[in-house]
Amino acid sequence: MGLLLWLAMAAVRAPNWKQYPFGYVIVFFVALISKMLASNVHLNKASLGASIWAIIFGFVLRNVIDMLGKRLPGYLKVAQQTELYIAASLVLLCIDISVLRPLAPRALFVSWLDTPLLFMVIAWVGWRVLKIDRQTAIILSGATFICGSSAAIALGASMGVPHKSQMPIAIISIFTIPSIIALPYIAHRLEFSSAVSGAWFGGCVDSTGGVIASASIYGDKEAINTSAVVKMVQNVLIGPLSVLMAWAWSQYELYEQRKFEREEELLTQQSPPEQTQQNENIKDDNGSSIDTAIATIAMDNRQPTPPTSTSKNIKKRDKAHVLLWKRFPKFVIGFVLTAVLFNTTIGEDGDRRTAINDFCFYVSEWFSTLSFVSIGLGLQLNEMKQNIRNLGMLCTLYILAQTVDIAITGLLAWVAFTFM
Repeated sequence: MGLLLWLAMAAVRAPNWKQYPFGYVIVFFVALISKMLASNVHLNKASLGASIWAIIFGFVLRNVIDMLGKRLPGYLKVAQQTELYIAASLVLLCIDISVLRPLAPRALFVSWLDTPLLFMVIAWVGWRVLKIDRQTAIILSGATFICGSSAAIALGASMGVPHKSQMPIAIISIFTIPSIIALPYIAHRLEFSSAVSGAWFGGCVDSTGGVIASASIYGDKEAINTSAVVKMVQNVLIGPLSVLMAWAWSQYELYEQRKFEREEELLTQQSPPEQTQQNENIKDDNGSSIDTAIATIAMDNRQPTPPTSTSKNIKKRDKAHVLLWKRFPKFVIGFVLTAVLFNTTIGEDGDRRTAINDFCFYVSEWFSTLSFVSIGLGLQLNEMKQNIRNLGMLCTLYILAQTVDIAITGLLAWVAFTFM
């Protein structure tokens, strides 16, 4: 894994790529400790997975370095490749069509019917009502309703702001623990069948590992199988949603750029040079240009609102399709290719298909854990203190989104696996 990642760093000439092996050893060691703790029987029963430990240890390491008054070393900075790790994790999610086929229609009903609509509504609530910036609200909403960190990274990359996915991922990783533990007991209390319960867990628990953990607590093989299928079907939504978001955000950026240019042109037309020259000729007794300063301030107040930070970087020659390709999450190509290869080259031998799929999932989980370590390394305590209000708003939005998701997904799961 480390060698392949180093070759990838060398291929793109990433800053400090030659130091990557040193940083990777540290990140891998932290991931290893996280995996070991997560495999502990007592901690596993408490649903304290590797993702939680990885974020905690990465967070502690980063803030110890900050407390010592030092910057993050270059070898750690180049090893902090959150987007690369999670993309590799997603590519290795080999979707087995033979497993999905029997439950696909009902799984689609549970995982796709409400997700796009709720995703848009909650993102709007976060942006308009809670005053969270638009991109972060979209990332948190998508991560809540689809598949946690994978969706967060994909949406962040689609909008060109992968760094804004770190805080939503940390919040989701911590707050999803109560859902993992509580949902199985609620399902028993509501007397849901095993299939309904599994579909419920698969539709509203954020991470794939969390889904399996929740179904395992429920204690039924059918619930585990159903939850896995529903979550796999929901994971497929990452691809089209990321592409759609890349297209929509590129169109938004182009609109903002054109709007800015029109306002600039209009302002230029409304500012005749004679008025500027007249203002400059008015002096006070000391020769200071008071009215010039006043005129300058007035002109500054009339400046058009600049476009968003991402659209500032758009060059005028960039066409819509060029910008779309820049925003396009490239992991989708690998995601589709691995699924096609798996389902066309592997024979019909069920044991062999299961073994290969399990191995790919095992490696995928390692890449996922590396990404959580990187997320922890990106969380700085001082920045969190300065943005405590935003942190509170993000937590509020997540709790709202998760509550809505649990209620509606539970209803859809009951309908799909009882009457369909």
